[in-house]
Amino acid sequence: MATILVIDDDLDLQQMLRLMLQRGGYKVVTTGDGPDGLAKAKALKPDMAIVDVMMPGMNGYQVVRKMREDPELAGMVILILTARAQPVDREAALAAQADDYMPKPFAPNELLAKVSELMTNRSTFQGPAKKTIGVFSLRGGVGTTSVAVNLALALHAKNPPTCLVDLKPGPGHVALQLRLNAKTTWIDWSNGNEATQESVWHALTKHDSGLEVMAAPIVPAASPPSLDRILTLISALQGKFARVVIDLPSMWGPIVQTAIGHVDTIWLVLAPEVGSLQSTVGALRAMKAAKVSDEKIELIANQNMPRPGLALPAIEKALGHGFKGRLPYDENQNAAVGQGAPLMLSLPDSPLAAAIKALV
Repeated sequence: MATILVIDDDLDLQQMLRLMLQRGGYKVVTTGDGPDGLAKAKALKPDMAIVDVMMPGMNGYQVVRKMREDPELAGMVILILTARAQPVDREAALAAQADDYMPKPFAPNELLAKVSELMTNRSTFQGPAKKTIGVFSLRGGVGTTSVAVNLALALHAKNPPTCLVDLKPGPGHVALQLRLNAKTTWIDWSNGNEATQESVWHALTKHDSGLEVMAAPIVPAASPPSLDRILTLISALQGKFARVVIDLPSMWGPIVQTAIGHVDTIWLVLAPEVGSLQSTVGALRAMKAAKVSDEKIELIANQNMPRPGLALPAIEKALGHGFKGRLPYDENQNAAVGQGAPLMLSLPDSPLAAAIKALV
C-alpha cells in the first residue's frame, strides 16, 4: 500500500484529503506545518507528498525545495495544492520542482485521478533514477564543453532520453561541437512571452543521435536572464528527460548558483596544471560557502594537453578530494571538435570516449 503525506494547515481540508485518499486505497499521514512535514517525510519516506502552498512560517514552495535538496527524498512524487489557477502558479510549482500542481476546489474523483496518474508515472520510471549533472569549472579552456557533450551522448546511448543544455549566456559551443543548427537558444526562450513546459520542449533541437539540445546564443545576451526562467527551464527538462546534462558557465554567478542548487551531481572538471588547480580551489570554496553538499561534487581530471601535468595524487592531496574520473589525453579530440563529430559517436572506442563511458 502506497503512503501519502499530506501537509496542510487547514484541518478541515486535511481531514477531507485523508478520507478521499483512504477510500482510494492509500495509507495517509497528515501534518499541519512545513517543518513537521519535512521531519515526517525524512522519517517515513512516503511515496508521495501533497503540499498546500499557503501555510504560516514555511510555505509550500519552500517545503518542496527542501525536499528536493534531500537525496533521500529527491525521487518522491510531490503534488502542490493552490487556491489559484493562473499560469504563473503552475510555473511557481514547477520551479520549486513539484511534479504537478492542482488548483482548489476539486472533486474527489479529480484528486484520485491526479494521484493515480502521478503514481503510475513514478512506477513506470523505475528504471535508472532520473539524474541531472552539471559540468563546471571556474577556468575556461579545460574542456568542460567537450566533456559535457560526450557525457550526454554516452548517457543517451545507455539510458535515453537525455537532454544537453548549454547554459552559457553566450557564446556557447555545444551546438558547434555537435555541428547543430539550433533553431532557437535558451536565451531566446527566456526572453519570450511564455514560460511553460511546452514552450521549453518546442525550443529544443534534436541531434541526429536522438540527443535533445538546448543551445546557447552565439552573441552574448544583452541583459541578464531571469533566474525564475532558469528554474522553469531546468524543472521542465527534468520532468521530461531521464538524464539532463548542463554545461555551466565558467564563472561563479547567479546562473551557476541557481542551476547548482537543482542538479543531483556536479562534475567539477580540472586540467592538471597550476591555473586550473587554483580555480578548482576557488570553486570548492564557493560551493562550500553556498552550502553545496560534498556528496554532490565529483572531481574529474581532464588531461587536455599531450604534455604531462601535475601529478594527480598531489592534486587530490591539495584539494582534499579524490577523483571520480580521469580522462586521458586523446589525440583525436581536436579534430573531433573541429569537425563537429564528438568522439563518443565518431570514435566510440577512443581513450576519451571509453573513459567517459566507464563513468556512466
